Amino acid sequence: MARVSVKIFSVLCGVVGGWASALAFIDSVGSMPAGAAGNWRMWDLASGTASNPYGRAHFLIEGRVPPAQSLFQVYTNSLDDEGSKLSSGCVYKIAANGLESRWWSLSAGPSNSQDKEASAAMTSDEAMRAPDGSLNVAMARFPVAGNWIRPATEGALTLQLVVSNTDTESDLKLPSVQRVSC
Repeated sequence: MARVSVKIFSVLCGVVGGWASALAFIDSVGSMPAGAAGNWRMWDLASGTASNPYGRAHFLIEGRVPPAQSLFQVYTNSLDDEGSKLSSGCVYKIAANGLESRWWSLSAGPSNSQDKEASAAMTSDEAMRAPDGSLNVAMARFPVAGNWIRPATEGALTLQLVVSNTDTESDLKLPSVQRVSC
């Protein structure tokens, strides 16, 4: 009886360890830092790369279909420029200079996948740019003049920026995320 219990325990440890390591790889191997500045991460969806299955799993595990690599790039960020976690109770300024793309979408959703249906989004079709072409978006629970995203949930947040691929080979300048107040 003791041998059977040890075998069952060993199998359970293997299953739990395998699941935990798969989840860790999905978040670490499937993405890479996007540029030297900021905390944005780019999800690698290019076929034929070693991180491709983990990048795709990031979307599939949450019940979302990953966008086609040839059409869109997906970036996520759950930290402000100071390195603090994004929170729905704070006000943030998301500023972009040179976010040149045919189309983009910026959304604020929960960091955990329990409430994955609740997210707020803004697209390039709705955004107002300054005369110099810069873009400023406020993320706050209460209305703010100008471009505004209201987080749909309480707690920790993750920003997701989906950008259509451009015809040029220039580097994308990702937005800064600055905490204004809490």
